[in-house]
Amino acid sequence: MSLRATWRARVVLAAILWMVVAGAVLPAARAQGPRVLLAEIDGAIDRSTADYMAEAVNEAEVGGYAALVVRFDTPGGELDSTLAIAQLMDNAKSVPILGWVGPVGAHAFSAGTILLESTDLAAMARGTTIGSVQPVVIGPGGVEPVTDEKIVKAVIGILREQMALHNRDRNVTIGGQTMSLADWFVRENLNLNQTQAQSYGATEFIANTIADFLFQADGRTTVYKALTVSVAGAEVVAFTPSARVGLLGILSDPLISSLLLILGIYLLIFGLSAPGHGAEIAGIIILLLALIGLGFSVDPIALFLIVLGVVLIIVELKTPGVGAFGVGGIVSIVLGAVFLAPLRPPRFFVTPEYQLLFLVTLLAPTAAFGGFLLFALYKVMEIRRRTPTVGVMVGETATAVDPIRAGQRGYVRYHGELWQAISAVDLAPEQNVYIHSIDGIVFHVSTNPPPAPAKIASPIGFLRRLFRRKPT
Repeated sequence: MSLRATWRARVVLAAILWMVVAGAVLPAARAQGPRVLLAEIDGAIDRSTADYMAEAVNEAEVGGYAALVVRFDTPGGELDSTLAIAQLMDNAKSVPILGWVGPVGAHAFSAGTILLESTDLAAMARGTTIGSVQPVVIGPGGVEPVTDEKIVKAVIGILREQMALHNRDRNVTIGGQTMSLADWFVRENLNLNQTQAQSYGATEFIANTIADFLFQADGRTTVYKALTVSVAGAEVVAFTPSARVGLLGILSDPLISSLLLILGIYLLIFGLSAPGHGAEIAGIIILLLALIGLGFSVDPIALFLIVLGVVLIIVELKTPGVGAFGVGGIVSIVLGAVFLAPLRPPRFFVTPEYQLLFLVTLLAPTAAFGGFLLFALYKVMEIRRRTPTVGVMVGETATAVDPIRAGQRGYVRYHGELWQAISAVDLAPEQNVYIHSIDGIVFHVSTNPPPAPAKIASPIGFLRRLFRRKPT
């Protein structure tokens, strides 16, 4: 090998080694960079929003994220859920929570304003609005403002306390009248755009994008938690909630929960009036889902769903049917497992491995029984669709094996099989006969073919013959 070839081989080998080392080192270097978790409060705030934020805060704390960014675009929502979310944010001492109202056209009214003021650093994009925090109730006449001074002062106290935690509580003079900013938000339904909110101290930044928000927030120290924010150039990771929270979000929609309640009642009535079709089972399950959506406690209903599913499966095993009890039991257990899985860290913390083990332990036997039940149902339906074999023999021919005297038993050959037969006439060996009827395993045969079955006149044919015009 020449010197030049040896040199080229060394260069190629060095390049390959450099590529291998770079491929191993660069991803690790990228993984060491800061990451922020992005959660979104988009739409009305309800109990599912509280569970969503509980999972997001837990993920941000245990996942090693530099911050949790919450994007707001909400008209408000339930006060109880708002207070629960605010408490979650206050108790997240290890991770800063950044609130951003955006993009252009977004707003954070009512409960959304309370939650924005509960974040460690707040920003708004251009063309966004916050405010209108006066509590309201939904009654027969629609949305009505709450003017009870006790409730109004309670909401003002909640908002003012959250603003004080983050150094945003201050007096503001508007139109010659001076009140705290919390009083303006609640009593006067004050609305602020991004410039006004920053000038009044309700927010810290004006940022049109999350990247711009992170750039401005980098290096700041939060007031309440005393955490230094290091998020410049951080990778933004979108938060994905669990199936439990997604299902709760669907059921919490007032329209969906109301429709489920009506549908469950009608199915239950139909099932009780005409049992045997599984409507009553579906009605019970749908009613339980409607109760969850209407605000009843999730855990007792989830436990009841699992118990109901086990009972339905036992009933299916003990009583033959079309599989309605078994299918209802499987659906009930799966729904109960989804709602009962310990995925809410504010009560207690469990590892992801334990969550997976819990779901697998509960759902694996259910899935196995469900597969067996589906296979059994398929076989039953296949048998039901088969053409009857006994009735098909009537009218076919057989061959006498031995001489058979009229009214006595003998043997005939049918499709290569020997069958006992009683003949209406004397038969000679190898004489062909027709099968007229079957009595157990005995053929009734004769040399004459059986009469064709009478055709049942259809109503349409009867009417045609009735009104057929006779020739004149």
